[in-house]
Amino acid sequence: MRKIVNRLLGIVVALALIAVSVVAIIEVVAAAVGARPVLVDWPSALDWARRTRWDDTALKATGLLLALVGIALLLFELWPSRIRRLPVDSPDANMDAAVTRRGLAQDMTAAAGEVDGVTPERVKVGRNRIRVLASARDSLPERVTLQEDVAASAGRHLDRMRLSRRPRLNVTVAGRS
Repeated sequence: MRKIVNRLLGIVVALALIAVSVVAIIEVVAAAVGARPVLVDWPSALDWARRTRWDDTALKATGLLLALVGIALLLFELWPSRIRRLPVDSPDANMDAAVTRRGLAQDMTAAAGEVDGVTPERVKVGRNRIRVLASARDSLPERVTLQEDVAASAGRHLDRMRLSRRPRLNVTVAGRS
C-alpha cells in the first residue's frame, strides 16, 4: 500500500513540476520578446502579493492547511510498515535471506497438521509473535497435551527456519463441537 501511495505521490509531484516549468518557460519567453502574459496573469498576482500582509487570514489558513498536509504525509511515511519478510540467519554476511510471512504461516499450519487429532484453523504471523489456532475433538485434558504437542512441532519448524529474531509462539487448541 505504501509503495503504491509513494509512487502515485511521486508521479503527481513530477507532473506538477513539469507543468510549472513549462508555464515558467513560456512566460519568460513571452516577457523576453515584449509580449503580454500568455498563460498566467502574473502581474496581477504580483500586485496582490505586494498588497497582502503576512497576518492576513487567507494566508494563515492556507499556511495551516499546507502544514497539516505536510504533517500527515510525514506521519504516513514514518509509520512503520507491515513487515512482509522475516530475516533468516545466513552463513554469508553479504547474503540477504528471508522468509515471507505467508510462507512462515503455511509452515506453521503444516506443523500443526502433523499432530494427530488436531486440525489447524488459523495462523497469524506478526512482527514479534506467531499465533497458531487449532481445534481438536477430544476432551479438555487431551487438548492440553495436544496443545503442547502442537507447540513442540511448531517450535521444531521455527528452529529449522533459523530466523534472525525468533518470534514468540502462541498456540491455542480449542474444542470442536
